[in-house]
Amino acid sequence: MAAVKTWSVVTGCGCAFIALASSVNADTTTIPDLAIRIGNGVSSYTFNAKDQGNAWSNGNSTFGYQGTVTNPFDGSGFGLSWGLLANPDPFIVGNLVVTNTSNTTQTFFLDVALPINSPLAATLIGGSITGTVTDLNGDGATVSSLPTGGPIYTALTDVDGGFNGSVAGTLLAGASASTGAFQSATIGPDSFGSPIPSLPYGAVNTNIAIRLAFTLTAGDSASFTSLFVVIPAPGAAVAMFGLLGIGSRRRRA
Repeated sequence: MAAVKTWSVVTGCGCAFIALASSVNADTTTIPDLAIRIGNGVSSYTFNAKDQGNAWSNGNSTFGYQGTVTNPFDGSGFGLSWGLLANPDPFIVGNLVVTNTSNTTQTFFLDVALPINSPLAATLIGGSITGTVTDLNGDGATVSSLPTGGPIYTALTDVDGGFNGSVAGTLLAGASASTGAFQSATIGPDSFGSPIPSLPYGAVNTNIAIRLAFTLTAGDSASFTSLFVVIPAPGAAVAMFGLLGIGSRRRRA
């Protein structure tokens, strides 16, 4: 597996926070598991991104993942590429691109899940998404939320092996974007917990995840840059430091 030494992500989220969060985790070398699942409502394919494509440590507690899969199951007619940055303290940010290579509109479900370093009793969260749909075959292109009007983006916590978990936030509910021949159009941006992360949330015990669900017209491509960030709530952090101080004083006594 080739090692990649550099990484750059441009988002509208507060990169200052990402720099701060990345300094908390002492382990800068062990690449965490990053589960990705792609499905079209009939079949799905799940894999560990650190074992497929490229994965690397940036040496500052952040980790990069990059790769592609094409037609991962029979009759799928699509390709997926990803470029993601993750920190198990935790956050996930990056770009996911799906190309519908079939001759019909397809529904896609895309999940990305990251284990966290340790359970958090109380948290602040936030997330964002922006997307682009591009026509590749000259007949126009449309990307939209599911016919039920559900969100394109869902932030989840504590997902199980089937990617079922607690919903932390949703974005782009009932949204769609269309464009003409060989053109591109933007969908979003949308966010929650702004300034990210500031929305009070409960406990997060095992992992965080982002789910994308959308329809995409035949022969076209949809690209989404999304973010999900979780930090300890200020009260929880103060309590932790207080407990550490008590332990230190007892040792000195």
